[in-house]
Formats: sequence, structure tokens, C-alpha cells
Amino acid sequence: MFKKFNWGHGIFVFYVCFVAAVVTALVASFSVDHSLVVDDYYAKDLAYQSQYTKTQNNLNKQGVTVDNDKKNKEILIDFISTGKVEGSINFYRPSDKSKDFTVKIKEDKIIISTADLLPGKWVLKIDWKEDGKPFYSEELIYI
Repeated sequence: MFKKFNWGHGIFVFYVCFVAAVVTALVASFSVDHSLVVDDYYAKDLAYQSQYTKTQNNLNKQGVTVDNDKKNKEILIDFISTGKVEGSINFYRPSDKSKDFTVKIKEDKIIISTADLLPGKWVLKIDWKEDGKPFYSEELIYI
């Protein structure tokens, strides 16, 4: 009733399993988002030296403090400044770039509510100028 299992059957079973594995890997690769973290990645890479200079300016001055007040669901950002501060704060969500948003800096102390933000990891990219001198800081927060 049953035929004997020979090497031809083994090759056929191996070939079927191999094709099934390749098709599964192909289908899985189409379901992954392969987008870059930022749209203009190469332009940002070329401008890295200016970013480094801004970061060094901040490290030399210690120009900003960020306090994540989880109890009151707000973030307090305080610029230790002697002059006019202007710039922007980019809220970057590593897991979903569609949730990113930007807040303009208009004064020395800023309070931002976190009640509407999704829980998880956020990176605050703070880029500002004080009396014409550029500064940059990145702060990691968890909500």
C-alpha cells in the first residue's frame, strides 16, 4: 500500500520546504516599513558639523533643563539664558514618525502637556538660538 521512501522523495520534500520558506520570507519583508528615520537623511548627514558645533555650545553652557513631571502630566523646559531665546522643540517618536510634532520656542520657560501624547519613548530635539549663538540638545523622555 505505501511505497518506500527514497532519495527522490527526500529531494522533493526539501524543495517544497525551501520554496515555502522563501515565499514566507518574501511576504514578511513586504509587511515591514523600510522608510528612513528622516526624509532628508543625506542632507542632514552633510550638515553634521554645524549640528556638532551647536551641541558643543550647549555642553559648554548647560543652556537648557528638561523636567518630565509625570504626576501633573507635563514637561517643563527651562532655558538658562541671559538674552532672547528663539527656536523649536521637535518631539520625535522613534517607533512612529507620523506622531512627530514641533513646538516653537517663544519664551525662556515652556510647559508642555503630555496628557495627549502616546505613552512610550520620546526624544526631544531642542534647537535654539540665544543672542544669535546656536545651541542644540537632545533629551530622552518616557511618558
